[in-house]
Parts: sequence; C-alpha cells; structure tokens
Amino acid sequence: MNSLPNSGLIKKARKGDGRAFSMLIENHERFVYNVVYRITGNQEDARDAAQEAFLKAFRNFESYDESSAFSTWLYRIAVNTAIDYLRKRKKESSISFEDYMAEEKPESVSSSVEEKVISNEGVSKIIEAVNSLDEEFKTVIVLRDMEGMDYKEISEITGCPVGTVKSRLSRGRGKLRSIIKSSVKPESEGRCGV
Repeated sequence: MNSLPNSGLIKKARKGDGRAFSMLIENHERFVYNVVYRITGNQEDARDAAQEAFLKAFRNFESYDESSAFSTWLYRIAVNTAIDYLRKRKKESSISFEDYMAEEKPESVSSSVEEKVISNEGVSKIIEAVNSLDEEFKTVIVLRDMEGMDYKEISEITGCPVGTVKSRLSRGRGKLRSIIKSSVKPESEGRCGV
C-alpha cells in the first residue's frame, strides 16, 4: 500500500502522474478482482475483465467526478465491465465460487468428514442457485450479501435508485430461497417415523 490517501493520489494522477494512478489501482485491485470474479464465474475471465476495467478507468480518468468516492466510480466500471464481458461471451455463465469460498473460509482442523460433506453440499446448492439468477439480481446479491456494501454504494455502482436496489435484493433473495427449497429433497421420504 501507499502512505498517501486516495485524495492525494487522485490529485497527482490528475496532473499526469502515472505512478499515482497505479497506486490507486493497487489499493483497489483485490476488491475489484473479487467482485468481477463473482460475476464472471472463473479466474481467467475475472483476470481479463478486471484488466479491462482498469484500462477503462485509465482511459476515462478525466471523467471521474470527485464528488463521489473513487472506489465507487471504479467498482461501477468493474461491475459494468464484468456484465458486458458475460454478454460478449454469449453463453450461459456458470459461476463457480468454490475456489473463492475455499480461500475465504479455511476448513477447521477439527471438522469431521461428515461436517465437510454437509457444508460442501450447502455451498453447492447456494452456488447453483446464484448461477440461475438473472444478472440484475445476481449483481445486487454479490455486492450486498457477499461484499457487504450498503444500499447507497450499490446504488452508485449500478446506477439504480436505492429503492430499486432494495427491491432487486428482496426479489433476488426470494428467488434464491425458492430455488434452494425446491432442490432440497424431504429427508423423511422412505423412512419410518418415530
């Protein structure tokens, strides 16, 4: 990281300091990659889309309005680039969060094999459910439930009013619940009641 806050780096970058712009990007690189990865679904696509987003940010840096946070501006570019990237590929996106979740939630040494299997099954169902969502729902769920952003940030990134963000989040969560419930088979089938 660097010792200058974003505002100092932005001022230097506006004067043509390429190193300052690079430092701004480095400060946000991991988060941008994670957001893009969750939208595109695999590491290779995420690297390509993230790189494309950084290039767009560099080319359009003069359009950045300092009345909003640099991170919000950059994440909006990243989200839009990832969505455009998926559209260009013209295929059903298969999002795989397994690698990300394995990195984020290291398994406990004391976990039993049974707990690991149950945990992996739950993760798989959630991944499948997220895979089946439309982009508008997937984007707000990724930003809110996975990245922990507040409604205002999501609104600025997606360009939708806060009310629309809340509505999409509510509808998306409802769709997720329905998908997960329909994929769960009743355990009592074929068993004797006690």
